[in-house]
Amino acid sequence: GRKRGLCILSEFASCTRVMRGALHVNPWKISEIANAFHQALNMSEDERLRRIGIASEFVTRVTTQRWALAVMLDLKGVHKNQNPVQMSGAGLGLNFRMLGMDTGFNSLNVTVVAKAYRNAKNRLILLDYGGTIVSNDNLDNLVRFKMVKERSAPSVPTDDMINAIKGLCQDKRNMVFVVSGKERHAVTQCLGNIPNLGLSAEHGMFISWPTPRVIGKRRWETLVSETDRTWRSLTITIMEVYTSRTHGSYIEETEMKVLWQYRDADTEFGSLQAKELEDHLAKYLRSFPVDILHGGMKEGGYVEVRPKGVNKGVLAMKVLKRMQERADFCLVL
Repeated sequence: GRKRGLCILSEFASCTRVMRGALHVNPWKISEIANAFHQALNMSEDERLRRIGIASEFVTRVTTQRWALAVMLDLKGVHKNQNPVQMSGAGLGLNFRMLGMDTGFNSLNVTVVAKAYRNAKNRLILLDYGGTIVSNDNLDNLVRFKMVKERSAPSVPTDDMINAIKGLCQDKRNMVFVVSGKERHAVTQCLGNIPNLGLSAEHGMFISWPTPRVIGKRRWETLVSETDRTWRSLTITIMEVYTSRTHGSYIEETEMKVLWQYRDADTEFGSLQAKELEDHLAKYLRSFPVDILHGGMKEGGYVEVRPKGVNKGVLAMKVLKRMQERADFCLVL
């Protein structure tokens, strides 16, 4: 009749992801450790055996030999990239840099674009906001965090850039749109008074069509109708759980979407929490008309929930259909 032991693991240990039968604690909280000891010592025999069975089944099934075999098979399945990287220049002056591209990538030929622009009679120009019209604030983690917490103002277009956009909009053969991931008020504040300029906020969710004269507030329409917004409170409640246990993460809300940012968290732990959060959201939001997007650390480190069917591609198709004549020149930057 010896009692079988029970594992108490730190929630920061990687094995907690697979040892589901163990008790998980935050080792920095003495109260949690004490409660875990009390729970383990007073646990019923049936519950103890059930937890041990869960852990034992995984350990006996996923052995070291099986793990090593899986690693070797993955290595064997990797093929050497036969396409050497070719270098391409980008930028001007002090901002000039060399970019590595796969074979087959063709750099944009400015001369060819300029010639096509001059010969075209009906042009569509789609300009991204961050990274094209202004510097991309998302590339700097500290700048991004300060903006979300409203401790600093975002970058704004220069006077030269504003004049360049006005010049494009003055040509009657051009339909110019600025597409941004920012909220409506931020885009309107910078570019809202430019005649004949179309604006799109929050990755295409909100659209303001070009008008010859901008008087008062701009009129906006939505790309998709959003009748049920109850998913937002549920999403925020779930994200707050992961924010409380992932140091360096925070929640960002806009009119359209809710994001969980983990770019400042520990890379490995943040990625694990993000995957778990994505699965958690997918389970509880499956009855709502929303899309759940997960961008890894290379994409900025976020989990985003937004209405289904909203993206810049759908916006571009809507603008093309709205044009009175078929576009014979399209430039997307």
